[in-house]
Amino acid sequence: MLKKARIGIYLEDEEMARQIKIAAAKRGTSVSAYCGDAIEERLVKDGERNAASAEAEALRGRRSALTAKMDRLSKKIGPIGIPAAELVREGRRR
Repeated sequence: MLKKARIGIYLEDEEMARQIKIAAAKRGTSVSAYCGDAIEERLVKDGERNAASAEAEALRGRRSALTAKMDRLSKKIGPIGIPAAELVREGRRR
């Protein structure tokens, strides 16, 4: 697991906060990840951060978010009722 740093962001505009929450939800990510990506893009644009390392880090974050989303879905729908090995064997027979 990656070590996380904490930062506080205070907005004077409640509408912007609402828009950020909606935009993050549409992308299936957290508000923290959405804001982190936006800040990172700005740092790259300003020359404060290397674009290649930013892309690699963003990819890791997206993979983590996708894995978490898949875990939540798996818990929600439960087991599929057939072992994965059996599904693989069946697929090979076809």
